Amino acid sequence: MAENTKSLKRKRGGSRGQSLVQGAAILTFGTILVKVIGAIFKIPLGNVIGEAGMGYFSAAYALYLPVYTLSAAGFPSALARQVAENTAMGRYKDARKVHRVAQRVFLVTGILGFIAMAAGGFVYIHFVDKDSIYSVLAMSPSVFFCCMMASYRGYYEGLRNMTPTAVSQVIEALGKLFIGLGLAVGIMKYGEFTFRSSHMAFGTAVKTLEEARVASYPYAAAGSLAGIALGSLLGLIYMLIRHKKYGDEITKEEIDASPAPRSSGYILRNFFSIGIPIALGVLVLNVTQVIDAVTIQNRLEDINPSILRSIYSTHMTGVTNDKIPNFLYGAYNFGINLYNLVPYITQALGVSALPTLAAAWAIHKKSQIHSSINSVIKISVLIGFPSGLGMCALAGPILQLLYPGKPAAEIAVPMLRVLGIMVLFGSLVTPINSMLQAVGRQKVPVYLMLIGASIKLLLNFTLVGIPSINIKGAPIGSISCYIFIVVASLIILYRRAKIKPNLMTTFIKPLFASIMCALAAWATYGLLDRIIGSQSRLVGALMTVVAIVVAIAVYTVVILLIKGMTKEDILMLPKGEKIVNILAKRNLI
Repeated sequence: MAENTKSLKRKRGGSRGQSLVQGAAILTFGTILVKVIGAIFKIPLGNVIGEAGMGYFSAAYALYLPVYTLSAAGFPSALARQVAENTAMGRYKDARKVHRVAQRVFLVTGILGFIAMAAGGFVYIHFVDKDSIYSVLAMSPSVFFCCMMASYRGYYEGLRNMTPTAVSQVIEALGKLFIGLGLAVGIMKYGEFTFRSSHMAFGTAVKTLEEARVASYPYAAAGSLAGIALGSLLGLIYMLIRHKKYGDEITKEEIDASPAPRSSGYILRNFFSIGIPIALGVLVLNVTQVIDAVTIQNRLEDINPSILRSIYSTHMTGVTNDKIPNFLYGAYNFGINLYNLVPYITQALGVSALPTLAAAWAIHKKSQIHSSINSVIKISVLIGFPSGLGMCALAGPILQLLYPGKPAAEIAVPMLRVLGIMVLFGSLVTPINSMLQAVGRQKVPVYLMLIGASIKLLLNFTLVGIPSINIKGAPIGSISCYIFIVVASLIILYRRAKIKPNLMTTFIKPLFASIMCALAAWATYGLLDRIIGSQSRLVGALMTVVAIVVAIAVYTVVILLIKGMTKEDILMLPKGEKIVNILAKRNLI
């Protein structure tokens, strides 16, 4: 009877104890879906609120990330690790108690984080454009909602059930899309309506429609961020309902057989000893975005506006001198939004690997430790390398495809080329950090991130302040930061796990296939442009899509021909088993 109840629970609520491959596949598929929804949100949003609005949006988001990180980001990993270790040793009472203790911690940190962001925003705006305050205030409730949601995500991830996390992420993304984008469009339409009826826009007298739009941008950006906050509330509601309805799938027999749980004090000390170093490591990573928000705009203010106008003269229509730094910072973030697509996908691999690797580490299962580390690094490389080099090769066409006619589609091209190369390293940072945390080296990412952030701060301050380089110096600081972090992290992880890396299989073969992929994209687009020419936006868009399809085909063929992808690598992908069966029939693996 108990077994039937257990089976019924699993059928309804998902399977507890998913393997690394299953968990990674679920999270990867969920993350890809979330990124598609996010692109559907951010690409139209950029076209609706423009470079200036994106500047306000990005400034608020840059503050949100470190505040949320201090409030919660390290603790889901600590929760997942403790739950995974306890269940691996049959201590199910401890697993549940860890969750109860963690919930109280998340409640307190969520409230404090919300207050800190809302109040700290009034200090923060002295370093960025003052009109960013509306966006900061609109985004601040999300800290609380995300903290509470994280208390459930971390628990289920520790039980190796990635389905709740994936579903809540999709719900959160859909809420952001429909509510956030809807509010942004509605606010912009309202600003245009009031201009036509009274030559006013949000309390500002305006003479032209363009001025009305400029006056509306701060509020439209705030509306889009309010949608993100409400999306996180919807994700939290889903988690509460799911947990109440299905529970955690730990059976009564497992609870009865487990020893008495440790004290709350012991759990809390262990929780903070794991979580705080992880949070600090993530914090320093997020601080790089704050460094961008603060240093870029401040250093651009030190450059004579007439110099910047002479460089970007055709793109500055309607932008006053005092708004040039925010405008260029917003244009830069058009490229950042595209860059972020890939690391967010590979981040799912790290989330899935942490509980599996932590459980294997706790019981000293060397074969599983080695296979988990190798699989996560390899699949991150297989995704990140071709995506990054392809982005570098087609930087201009991609921006024109997504943001036709926008100044950022030209301003951000050289920056996106550098960011494309940065994807090779950025896609590895979070998975490697998660694995370092799983093997008891949670302080290492903190130290490396501090050094990396210092490198970025120095280069940002130096390069952005040079008039001829200006905003184009920001991605150079970022790529230098990530190169250092990834190389140092890999060396430490391999030594800790006592793994001798296979450089040819793991890095060199995927890099060769990725270079062929980028060359195919560049050559295809160039050939089509020479034969057909960009006669219209539609033709240009079709040429870009064809170049991307050809590049994907070339990468797939080359990586299979040179045996750069194994059966285990493919199984980590969504629908991996079906892909393996198809390739096996053709003797390609």
